[in-house]
Amino acid sequence: MKQVIILFTVLLFALASCQDENEPVLTDTGTVVDYAGAGDCGIVIELDGGSKIQPMYYPEGFVFSQGQRVLVEYVEMNNVKNGCDRGIPCEINYAEELSCSPYVDLYFENYDSLARDPVHLHEAYMDGTCLYLKISYSGGCQDHTIDLARMHPWTASSSTIPTFEIRHNANGDLCEAWFTREFRFDLSDLLAEGKTEFVLTAKLLNDEIFNEIFEIN
Repeated sequence: MKQVIILFTVLLFALASCQDENEPVLTDTGTVVDYAGAGDCGIVIELDGGSKIQPMYYPEGFVFSQGQRVLVEYVEMNNVKNGCDRGIPCEINYAEELSCSPYVDLYFENYDSLARDPVHLHEAYMDGTCLYLKISYSGGCQDHTIDLARMHPWTASSSTIPTFEIRHNANGDLCEAWFTREFRFDLSDLLAEGKTEFVLTAKLLNDEIFNEIFEIN
């Protein structure tokens, strides 16, 4: 009986593989949305053509991050079902980053327009003109947003080092599941302004403050 079950499973896998091979390879551009903490969802790409896809498999070493613009070649896996209903499961054959996410400008009059809930900052470094961040937070019952805000001073000065702050909105989430997300923010505007360094700050857990100077090459 076990041999029959194994044979039946192999046949199902073979049929699924054939269906995938017959699916056309599609190409589109889109924006990455990270639904970490929202049910069984994770990375979803909202394509410019109007549909949404979930990368089940993608090239090793490629990092998808919130707000990232990408070009992808993919095959829809219509025979695959999962617990997330926000997009069609697919296999990404090729992925190219077109741009990283933009930052938000905050001025004295709207400094408090973005929430400042704490985060755990694993990593922060420059990758070309993109700032890479790896961030964790607790939650699981509400949608969380992470923004990088440029804190413009009250009086502009050419000698002022630009200051950026990680802004996290937990939307009052009291759940305690732990989520880790990766972000990439575009800081190429600083080079156009003649700036070669900036300050990054963040409110961390236990009321600690992260404060470090980074260089842009």
